[in-house]
Amino acid sequence: LALVVYVATLAPSITFENNGTDSGDLITAARTLGVPHPPGYPTYTLLAWLATNLPVGTIAYRVNLLSALSGALAVGLVCRCAQMLLPAGRNSLLLSAAAALTLAFSPLLWSQAVIAEVYALHTLLAALFLWLLLRWRNGGADANLWSAGLVLGAGLGNHLTLVFAAPAALVLLWPQRRRWLRAGAMLPSLLLFLLGLGVYAYLPWAARHNPPVNWGNPQTWQGFRWLVTAQQYQAFVFGLPTGQIPERLATWAGRFGAQFVWVGVVMVLAGALWWWRRDRWFLLASLAWSLPLTVYAFFYDTGDSHVYLLPVLILLNLWWSGGALYLLDLVSSRTRRQVWQQAALVLILLLPFASLGLHWQEVDLSDDWVAYAYASQMLDGVEPHSLIVVRGDRPTFALWYAVYAEGQRPDVALVSGPMLAFIWYRAHVRQLYPNLIVEEPYATDEVTTDDLVHDLIAANQGQAPIYATDPKESWEAWFDF
Repeated sequence: LALVVYVATLAPSITFENNGTDSGDLITAARTLGVPHPPGYPTYTLLAWLATNLPVGTIAYRVNLLSALSGALAVGLVCRCAQMLLPAGRNSLLLSAAAALTLAFSPLLWSQAVIAEVYALHTLLAALFLWLLLRWRNGGADANLWSAGLVLGAGLGNHLTLVFAAPAALVLLWPQRRRWLRAGAMLPSLLLFLLGLGVYAYLPWAARHNPPVNWGNPQTWQGFRWLVTAQQYQAFVFGLPTGQIPERLATWAGRFGAQFVWVGVVMVLAGALWWWRRDRWFLLASLAWSLPLTVYAFFYDTGDSHVYLLPVLILLNLWWSGGALYLLDLVSSRTRRQVWQQAALVLILLLPFASLGLHWQEVDLSDDWVAYAYASQMLDGVEPHSLIVVRGDRPTFALWYAVYAEGQRPDVALVSGPMLAFIWYRAHVRQLYPNLIVEEPYATDEVTTDDLVHDLIAANQGQAPIYATDPKESWEAWFDF
């Protein structure tokens, strides 16, 4: 059911909506087996490359399908986790399914399941990691623990915030520590974790053939470290200005309520109490995962950091399932009339469908061609063999997709003005466009990005028609409008 809804609302191409501006960068890197923006996302890139070879729709649509499938599989795994955690009974399957569909139709997961981004896959890998741990804890074979190590390693190749799951795993399995500390259980898990983490070897391999998207050129140790540690974005970590904390608190409170249609918030809170009585190690593991991740995301100074909370949403929906069972037991204890018990169950089961109706229009991107039309129309209007200087992420990534992934206008040269500040990028442009003149500044410490753009334009005037997507005022004097 989740997959049907996701496909029905799937974006047909690249998009600027649902915090999907990076979709052009990610899809292009996948299609060309390149290196996307830091930290490189090798697991996502390789899976997305497989998706680009599907015989359906646009290249972007195929990668969007990967997100839809990932989101739907995550929903299925959450249902299975809830079944393992809830006591067996006639309503356990229904409540497990309701909890999973509450996650499926939450605006946060739904918005990421219809675009090309790393977060739907991140949700799937988080759910898979938790499911494997629960299976092993419930008496399953050691292969479950081994596989969890592999998933954690490969998951860090998709999004580094999965590292917050590691201490939670230790808490969850602490009562059975004698069992998992055995070499036969622990050593294979560590080895498979390292094997999964080895997906990062893709980055220097991909950089060797100089793909059109090659952030950091990670062939050298310096470039690899710059990329994987996301040095470009480190200033955002705990970078939220103090004055913005009240506004973010209010915004996040509203988003939290929207995930559960507000009524469900009561069930989440009731579930916390219920799990403390029923399975406090699961509750403590949930807190060990959720609290550090929430603090990190809250103080991360970008407008879309709330998307990092998707693993937290998994755990809260499992709390929701316990709260739903608690409320049903409460109704049963207050009245013996079966009709009231059934009515309470029906109301609980309708909650995810209320979310479905409330958020459909907000999330639906099935007719969103804005980003694709932008890139195509811009390329239609430029002269042959032009140089296009791009500035913002939206025009940059949209044009990368059109030119490098779809092959539109292979005659034009695309150069990001702000990225000229990086030595590796200037070298990359020279390799990508041998006929383009990209000079090195004499005194790099004193040169601004505007100076570098000026030098690029000045050196290539008369060699090719030059355009800018969104020039700064300081650039305008350099163009013959």
